[in-house]
Amino acid sequence: MKKILPICVVLILVLSGLGAVAGNINTKTNENKTEPLTLGDVLDQFQTIITPNAAVPVGQITISENTLYFQVAQSFIPTKEIITRVELYMGKNSTASHPLKFSIRDNLEDQDLVSTLVGPGQFLTEDFGWVEIDFIDMSVNIGQTYYLVCLTENVTDNFYAWGANNLSDSYPNGCAWFSLDEGDNWGNESSSSYPSNINAFLNSAPQPLFEEDETWDMCFKTYGRENTAPLAPQISGPDEGSAGTPYDYTFLAEDLDGDPLYMQINWGDGNILDWFGPFSSGDPQVVSVTYSQQGQYIISAKVRDIHDAESPWGTFSVTNPRNRANTNLLFGFFQNHPNLFPILRHILGL
Repeated sequence: MKKILPICVVLILVLSGLGAVAGNINTKTNENKTEPLTLGDVLDQFQTIITPNAAVPVGQITISENTLYFQVAQSFIPTKEIITRVELYMGKNSTASHPLKFSIRDNLEDQDLVSTLVGPGQFLTEDFGWVEIDFIDMSVNIGQTYYLVCLTENVTDNFYAWGANNLSDSYPNGCAWFSLDEGDNWGNESSSSYPSNINAFLNSAPQPLFEEDETWDMCFKTYGRENTAPLAPQISGPDEGSAGTPYDYTFLAEDLDGDPLYMQINWGDGNILDWFGPFSSGDPQVVSVTYSQQGQYIISAKVRDIHDAESPWGTFSVTNPRNRANTNLLFGFFQNHPNLFPILRHILGL
């Protein structure tokens, strides 16, 4: 992976131009605070220290006749199985006109695992605040590195500002990453090769600005939860019937996390209805079955949530489905021949 953006570019922008270009976005130190949690999630990973003037633009800005387009990311390592939402400490320029696109990736140059658009109205103008970004809960591998990625339309003066810390290694499980070429290449070190389209700007900047081993962390919070397997489905319906006749059975499955579910049904006669769904937790599923032969059958069903956690099997016994039409023919035969098989007639009560 090429390293294309020295962190000194970001610092130059913040110290020499971002304040004026962004309409004097104010920077301030943010302290850790305990906040109420929702959706049963908990605060997992975070970096909440913003140092004075340490903010990175997200979008297009022009400085010293050089037009730059920033995409910014922060790497992190989750400790929860499910990521539920994220908060970013951000503000917007008064000229921001397009939404911020937020996504999570497991590789900066790969596709988004989840993404959403956040409209300009959710950000403070020329100031910072915590912006909550909600999305469909996503499964992650605990201990693996993921990336919070922010970008916006490459349109003149359409940009946001993301608060950061550049004075200490405040988040040990990741760091900030930057791209200036539409996300084709990313860099996270203060010294690296420069793309030709910003050479003129970089060569005119004062050097050096800080030690080459200095790293940046963006201000962020991730929330997560553990995943709970669904409960075994409850099955209801007729417990006996006739071969060749269709019967409806109701399957009720619930997930304590409220996740959408998929279901598999084994009818006990060699036929399996493979995974179908998704459907909402607690939403009854009515499915019809027709047994072709007489016998005793055990209907079994299980569900899995969208994070692939499976429930135990739920079972229901169908006792002696019998062909009532054939039985009626037998009784009719005895009624038409009253003197035949007296012992059998006595057993049957005829």
